[in-house]
Amino acid sequence: MTRWANPFCRYALSRHSRGGAMSDDVRVLGAWHVCVNGRQVDIPAGQLRVLFTSLLLSVNKPVRVDRLAEQLWPEHGPASIRGSLHTYVRRLRKLLGSELIQTGAGGTYQLTIPDHAIDVHRFRDLIDQARTAKTPTEELALLSAALELWRGTPFEDMYSTWLDRDVIPRLTEEWFAATGRRIDLQLDAGASEQLIPELYDLTSQYPARESLWLQLITALHRAGRRAEALTAYRQVRDVLREELGIEPSPQLEDLQRRILLQTDDRSATTSPRQLPHDIARFTGRADELDALDQLWVNQGHDGLAIISIDGAPGVGKTTLAIRWAHRIVHMYPDVQLYLNLRGYAPDGPVTPAAAVETLLRSLGVPNEVIPSGLDERSALLRSTLSGRRTLLFLDNARDAEQVRPLLPSTSALVIVTSRNQLRALSIRDGAHRLTLHRLRCEQSLELLAAAIGHHRIAKDIAYASKLVELCDHLPLAIAIVAERALRAGSLREVVTALEDEQARLDNLDTRDDNPYTSLRAALTWSYHALSEQAAAMFRKLGMYPGNDIGLPAAIALAGMPQAQSSLDQLVAAHLAEERQPGRYELHDLVRLYAAETAEQDTPEERHAAAKRVLEWYLHTTTNADRFLDPGRHREFLRGMPAPTIAGKDFTSAQEARAWFSQEYDSLRSVTAWAAAHGFPGYAWRIAMTMTTFFDYAIPWHDGVEFYQAAYKAAKTAGETIGEGYTLNSLGCVLLDMGEQRAAIARFLASRSRFQSLADLRGTAMTTGNIGLAHVELEETDEAMLYIRQAMELYEQLGDNRGFSRNLDNLGIAHATKGEYWNAVECYQKAVVLNHDSGNADHEAWVLTHMGAAYTGLKEYPLSVRAYRQAVDLFRRTGNARHMARVLIDLGSTLDEAGHPGVARRVWEAAVTIMTDLADPRADDLKEKLEQFSRIKL
Repeated sequence: MTRWANPFCRYALSRHSRGGAMSDDVRVLGAWHVCVNGRQVDIPAGQLRVLFTSLLLSVNKPVRVDRLAEQLWPEHGPASIRGSLHTYVRRLRKLLGSELIQTGAGGTYQLTIPDHAIDVHRFRDLIDQARTAKTPTEELALLSAALELWRGTPFEDMYSTWLDRDVIPRLTEEWFAATGRRIDLQLDAGASEQLIPELYDLTSQYPARESLWLQLITALHRAGRRAEALTAYRQVRDVLREELGIEPSPQLEDLQRRILLQTDDRSATTSPRQLPHDIARFTGRADELDALDQLWVNQGHDGLAIISIDGAPGVGKTTLAIRWAHRIVHMYPDVQLYLNLRGYAPDGPVTPAAAVETLLRSLGVPNEVIPSGLDERSALLRSTLSGRRTLLFLDNARDAEQVRPLLPSTSALVIVTSRNQLRALSIRDGAHRLTLHRLRCEQSLELLAAAIGHHRIAKDIAYASKLVELCDHLPLAIAIVAERALRAGSLREVVTALEDEQARLDNLDTRDDNPYTSLRAALTWSYHALSEQAAAMFRKLGMYPGNDIGLPAAIALAGMPQAQSSLDQLVAAHLAEERQPGRYELHDLVRLYAAETAEQDTPEERHAAAKRVLEWYLHTTTNADRFLDPGRHREFLRGMPAPTIAGKDFTSAQEARAWFSQEYDSLRSVTAWAAAHGFPGYAWRIAMTMTTFFDYAIPWHDGVEFYQAAYKAAKTAGETIGEGYTLNSLGCVLLDMGEQRAAIARFLASRSRFQSLADLRGTAMTTGNIGLAHVELEETDEAMLYIRQAMELYEQLGDNRGFSRNLDNLGIAHATKGEYWNAVECYQKAVVLNHDSGNADHEAWVLTHMGAAYTGLKEYPLSVRAYRQAVDLFRRTGNARHMARVLIDLGSTLDEAGHPGVARRVWEAAVTIMTDLADPRADDLKEKLEQFSRIKL
């Protein structure tokens, strides 16, 4: 970079220095120089210097590991990124001093050096001061002081893809902007002659920078060197034509015309400065500001750059845009325009024609020359802005059609904010989009602290955290409750008010119908902008109880096959989010507002929507369960009307299990909602279709709660058959938990329900389960009595499936009594029956029990073979819980057979599975494994 004389350097630095020699001095705007605590430090070139630079550019701020990794290894990182990064940090601490690099929450790293000790931060601080300078003289002094800090190319003697791609281009543009503004000020101050040598030098180095040529020609013209000015014009014209294939800008051509006519080059064109004032309490969003910088760098700076910021109502789009506009405005010194397009206002958005007219008037275009047609107005706007570095801030746009006629042609940055994603503006006009999400928890707390004071946050951190959570981490909601918190005696008082879901939106309503200060107003404006079908979909989602919903369920809920387009509208308007392909979610406060709008539908419409989605869920869970347990009898479906809506179809057990896992939380919410809203028959039946899935993967405490609720739903529905099935399922969960007496009580109650209905299959099922519970209590005589009764009932029904299960249970009873060969005989018959029926899960259980019997007989090879066959079958069916139980037994047999090392590995596999399933017995097994290792290994 070219250096220049700086007569104002002493004045500017006096505002910035602490006096005397600084103990810390870091310079990167040229050759490397690092001095900390009065000691010069030589940081080797390579990744260590890149790491230091990354921390340096975010000095005194925590930097996440993933961000550091992207900057050190933008293409291919090492196998262990965290390990490699930790090694580099350790080496850097050794060079700098361990106290200068702190480790923060979440594994972040932070370099702690005063900002003013780093030249790049001093440069930017001086530029910020220059923007708010009260006089041109002060502005010139500050700009000159900032530019004097540049001693060459930034980060000399250093190669980094990240720096070359993201950092140096931005810094270079900041230097150009500051240099250009400094020269403009000196030209205005009459220093044309003194500037000419520097401008010749700059145009020689950067021949494609038209703005530099414009300044050179202006300086030559004002210095009376007309012939040289015209020669310079011809030079730049040739460069632009030959190297870029473009013609000189209208501004440059206008300057040439003025020189030829020997008129003054200074025009009286209006240069508005309309940006809203910067936000005093702006916090967080550092990553988003950096992302906007990068989008701007990627688009280039001499042509038209369009950046749109979209997000949900109240998420802080305008605030972010204002802060970033002030951060980048020095790059566009000629014109700064702001226009609120009122895209979602109740009285309608600003029309494109009216918007263009407003902008033209702001630019000083007389009313009488503004044409009536939109196309003509747009053309005049482009001509008026041509050749002028323009920042155009279009706030609250409704759609791309409203924005497109307002776009300049070149040399401009257009910032657009919208609740809509403005996809058409990206596709057709090349806009770059940034979607703004809710604040992170720590950012939300910082915003609250900025409003009510850090001391109150520190005093009540638990309530402060709860408060921002209830605000859904929306900046607008946090700002509203902050005002309440200032008046309230404690944060607890505000939290208590917000915890009432029915009144939460009321507590976040300022009652002024202003979308910038009232959350309900902001949401209402967005809702009223929806199409009729999208609004209907939004209302239906407001009555849906789950956290998210899949597309097929949404189609059933809304009763509209074209639901996809309606959901796309909601996503585009940021009233819903598509977290995964085909799955949609409303955030908490939006969900509460949607629930309010649901009341606009008639009770009959809401009842029909509820019935459709419940019917869809019942038939889908039934279809899925048929793959998980193909031979199951489903008498519990009796009594339901013929289906009017088709459920989802499946092609494999694996697909069915995956669907159940994905929908599990929604299914729990839906069954509870059905029971509470007049559909108890659907509630308990959906629960019954999930019993096989529960057996595969769901924690037992969930099962107890779930089937207790299902039993209450059956009782509310007045369906005895439902009471019988739900009590039996509850007993099965209790039996798995080792609560045999409690399980027997539920089985007996279930059997009495089935007996009252003369339901033989239900009676046989519960009778066999009573027998199994007695087996586990080692009450074998009583167990065999119940099991043989069940076998007789299944034989009457011709039900081989039920008969084989109880034959297996009879074998367990024999084994419990020590009659192992009798047990093996029962198991062999049961294996054949289950294998012939294709019931792999039940076959696996029988093989498990057979393995235990062979162990009792000391037939270890036969035992191990049976256990391994059972493990393979459970693995094939995806039954992880049962596979873990078999592995425990297999490990015991291996240990008994004299193979402790193999046994330990098998038990470790079981512990891993049980821990993943939150099995309460995992900790006991871990403890036993540790004792085993100490004693035997």
